Amino acid sequence: MTINLSDNNPRVSYTVAQGATQTSFAVPFEFFDNDDLNFYVDGTLKTLTTHYTVSGGDGSTGTITTTTGNSVTGISGGSTVIVTRSIDLDRTTDFPSSGPFNIASLNTELDRLIAITADLQDDVNRSLKLIDFDSAVDTQMPLLAARKGTVLGFNASTGVPEAGPQIADVGTLAAITADITALADIEDGTVSTDAISGLNAVKANVVTAAGIAANITTVAGISSNVTTVAGVASNVTTVAGIASSVTAAATNETNINSVGSNIANVNTVAGIAANVTTVAGVASDVSVVADNALALAIALG
Repeated sequence: MTINLSDNNPRVSYTVAQGATQTSFAVPFEFFDNDDLNFYVDGTLKTLTTHYTVSGGDGSTGTITTTTGNSVTGISGGSTVIVTRSIDLDRTTDFPSSGPFNIASLNTELDRLIAITADLQDDVNRSLKLIDFDSAVDTQMPLLAARKGTVLGFNASTGVPEAGPQIADVGTLAAITADITALADIEDGTVSTDAISGLNAVKANVVTAAGIAANITTVAGISSNVTTVAGVASNVTTVAGIASSVTAAATNETNINSVGSNIANVNTVAGIAANVTTVAGVASDVSVVADNALALAIALG
């Protein structure tokens, strides 16, 4: 059977709905031997004879049928079944160098070569490759020791494959993606406040506060005293208004203490303040009397 070059895709996919059961899967492309086919169920490669049997082939299409107990039942969301072709790269017929030879064998061999080419093309189409018009570049992988535990990267200048960041580091970054996004939203205004920009606006104040951190700590330690002073702020303001008097009192602290020690006498004088005022008004006469007191005493004696 001649292979149709316009319909030689060596891959077919089926979906088995959730809870549904399917036991037979058509193979729409030509194959030759049963082991030319790969049968995958939800990414797991199944084993010929153990999990399935094959009919058809020998240059024709065919069918895969699951064995008893191995039917495909759709999992949650449905199951995916993939059938691919992968023919061994070898020659099955050796033609004589002269004389007649089997035309049917020749056609089969040519069909196998076309099928193998299609299989290889399928692999190429699913691989990492350069676009046809792209610049030529060495696409060899980094050495094993250099690439272990890393993600694949490409040089910023040459585009050559190279070992990228450590997988663990990328995983750590991925784990805080939400936090990074939140910070970005705060900064660009996506959220209601530009907290980072706002902090930048008071950066000088932050630096100043950092420079007096010890003082701030000290004030925090006497916060109750600060609160008390705040409660008598009006009194503090009054004292500030008579600061010069307070200073004078401080200068005469000794005299003030002396008066305090004689407070009883001070109170007595205060009680006769009117008399003291009267005496003060005749101070000159008192002086005269004082000056003549001795003579008067003699005269009266």
